Order: sequence, then C-alpha cells, then structure tokens
Amino acid sequence: MAKIAPGPRGNPILGNARDFQQDIMTALMKGWREYGDVVQYRGIGPLFPVFCLAHPDYTKYVLQDNNKNYPKTKFVDDKWRMVVGEGLICSTGDFWKRQRRLAQPAFHRQKIAAFGKLMTDATEELLEEWRVPAERGEILDMKPQMVHLTLNILARALFSADWSREAKAMGPAISIAIRHAYEQMEAFVSLPENFPTPANRRFVKARATLDEIVYRLIADRRRKGVDAEGADLLGMLMAAVDVDETGESMNDTQVHDEVMTFIFGGHETVSSGLTWTMYLLSKHPVIARRLRQELHDVLGGRSPTVSDIPQLKYLTMVIEESMRLYPPVWLISRTPTEDDEIGGYEIPAGSMVLVSKYVVHRHPAFWENPDGFDPERFTPERVAARPRHAYFPFSAGPRKCIGDGFGVMEMQLVLATLLQRYQLDLVPGFPIVPQPGITLRQKYGLPMMLRPISSSNGTAAAGLNGAVDATKTVGAASTAS
Repeated sequence: MAKIAPGPRGNPILGNARDFQQDIMTALMKGWREYGDVVQYRGIGPLFPVFCLAHPDYTKYVLQDNNKNYPKTKFVDDKWRMVVGEGLICSTGDFWKRQRRLAQPAFHRQKIAAFGKLMTDATEELLEEWRVPAERGEILDMKPQMVHLTLNILARALFSADWSREAKAMGPAISIAIRHAYEQMEAFVSLPENFPTPANRRFVKARATLDEIVYRLIADRRRKGVDAEGADLLGMLMAAVDVDETGESMNDTQVHDEVMTFIFGGHETVSSGLTWTMYLLSKHPVIARRLRQELHDVLGGRSPTVSDIPQLKYLTMVIEESMRLYPPVWLISRTPTEDDEIGGYEIPAGSMVLVSKYVVHRHPAFWENPDGFDPERFTPERVAARPRHAYFPFSAGPRKCIGDGFGVMEMQLVLATLLQRYQLDLVPGFPIVPQPGITLRQKYGLPMMLRPISSSNGTAAAGLNGAVDATKTVGAASTAS
C-alpha cells in the first residue's frame, strides 16, 4: 500500500504557498535535503498538494514512461497561452502531435547549421558595439546584452531581412510581454488580462503590436510564395506539410502561434545559459584559461563555423556543466489525471508534481561535489556512467525541447566568438542571486568588465581578477531592484 509522502507542515491555512512565493528554490532544496527524493508540500488548505521529485528514475517515469498520465499543469500553461496561443508549449493531444511533426523538420541538424554564420555575424556586430565601452573601462550588464543578442539572432533566423524593418517595434513589445508573463507566473494572485490595470493595458497593447507584425509578415510571405527550402524558419513552418497523416499544412493562426512560441521560448532560455556560463567562467579562471587555449588552438582568432564545433570539446563540456548548475528552464510542472504511486508514495490525481532540474542536477548520488563547477563531468566516459535522466536541461520524453540543437549551437558559436575578443570579469562583491521564473535569471543583473584579448596568444591583456570600478556602469542593474 502506498504511503503518504513526507514534507514540511507549513502554515495551517496557506500550507507551503508562502514559502514557494518567497523563495521556491530554497524551499525545494531544503525539502529534498530534509525529506528525500519524494517530498509533499501542502497546498492552500487541504487542496492541491504539491510534490517535488528529485530522483532520475522518477524524472524518467513522469516525463517519459507514464507521460500520458502527467499532462502539463493547466494554470501554468494558461500563463504561457496569453502570449503564444496554441503553440507547441501549450498545445496538447493530437493537435500537439501534428504541430510537432510539422515543425520538427525546421530544426533538423542540417537546417539549423545554415544559421551558424547568422549567429556569429550578430555576435560580432554586438562585440563591435562593446569596443568603445571597453576602451573606457565601463561596465556592461550582460543580462540585457545577451537578451538583446539572442533575440536578434532568433528573429533573424525566423524572419530573415524582414526583422531589421520590424525590430524597432517588435523588440520593446517582446520585452513588455515577457516581463508581464514573468510577473503573472510569479504572482500569488493575478488578475485576468481584461481587468484594466496599467500592466494589463501595456501587455495587451504589446501583444497586439506583435500580432499585427507577425500576421503581416505571414501574409507578405504567402503573397510572395512559400519555399520549403527557404532561408528562414518562418518559410519552413509555412511550407511544412503533414505527409504522414493529414496532408495538411499550418494555417496562419497556427504559424503565428509557433512563431510566438519560438520567440518567447527561444531567446530568454539561451540568454540565461550564456550569462550563467559567463558568470561561472569569471569565478573559475583556471577553467576559463583552458577554454581560451582551446579556442586559440582550434580557431586561431578567426570566427568559428559550425564545422568547428566537433573540435571545441571543452567548450561544449563547459556549456553542459553550466546548464547543470543553472538550467535555464529549471522547473517542470505536471498534474496527474489519475491516482498514481511513485517511490512507494501516493500521488493523487489533480495534484501538482514538480520536477526540478536544479534539484536533480545536484543529487549527490549521481554528482560528486554537486555544487562545484567541473566541466570534466561531461567527458564521454563519465556521461556513460550516469543514468540518462540525471541530466535533462531540455526536458525529456516526447515534450523534450524541439529547439535544443539550435540553442546549444547558438551558445557554442556565441561564446567561441565572444571569448576570443574579450575576457569578462564580474564586478567584485556584486551579489549574484538566482531569480527563478519562467527562466532562471540573475536577480540584480550581471555587471562585468570587458578586457580585450591579445590576438597573438589568446590571453588577456589585463589581469584576470583586476579591480573594477563599479561606478563606471553602463546598463548595470541596481541591487535595489
């Protein structure tokens, strides 16, 4: 007979809801350390119990083996649906399967490889913008810098040349919509969007701007004709045909929703991965030097290409280890439709089941020195010795992220380009606090000093941990935010 899972008692009325609202990451880590691999948290009153699973076997069971009993939690999906409609993030059932089949070819390895030069070009343009601030000894906040870069890359991949004409309106609208989605996700109680608060009005206006632009781009593309081998993701989505079953293609609404899904799901995640990697390299100069040496040996100062990636083995391990410690999408929520049992504990239908990559990726049974930064964990031999679901930065099972290859390639090419030009040093003493939301961000930003790299030997022209004047800040977030 299944047992009741252990867990913290919490408040008699609010249960553990207040703990989750104040610091959900600490609440989940503390619960796991005190109660084990299945922890039950109390919902409000006797309703809606919440379970956190911390073992790779349980991750596999929920996300893969018995995934049909564990659909996505509705109220979480509803927050996403405000901005992406019925895109892949939110759609379910046969419709989701059809959309996945239609979208999958656009993310085939050979297709995404064509975007490699686009990624390095956009990065080099940004690095040129950094040249004057670097010469002045100014500090740049890498958080908005990487958001800007990854949005630029994704939008160019989606819309080709059309993006440059629409960027002035789309960029701010995307920022407003994403910020609103974060706030809605984190709010203890949120008002419906038809309630005319200032935040709701800004969001509705921003979404209307995005809808008008995306639908107009779709209409323009249909007038010009759609090419299945087109140069951008929009063309590939519009040309895709469900040859296996229906013989149909996407209508304009479906294309719009997938475009919005890629915009909102595809650039914040990569920017999070990039900034956490920069942070970790700044804290571990020996690893940073080894990485720069690999870049020098393989590239010799030239721009990286997709064909270089197999030779950049240490860079790939650094990125993988960064996403272990700070997975961009750090938490997955599911709600069972039928009563179940996991690890000998009862999991009732209608409860919330949380699978936290942040927790599982720190399980000491599978990760020695789990809080340490050690890219060598990802040598082929050590990877083969671990359970597959001990590490799942892009989720697992049938709903594994469709754009994982695009995102990893983008991180590889951006970092290989950037780290040959600059060394990034974190401002000493600046508080780097993880802020969980839709993605895992830095609460107060990531202000860093840019130090030019000598082209002759791939080493920094300035010392690794030289003093930084925190008063010379360009775009650095205030710790009071």
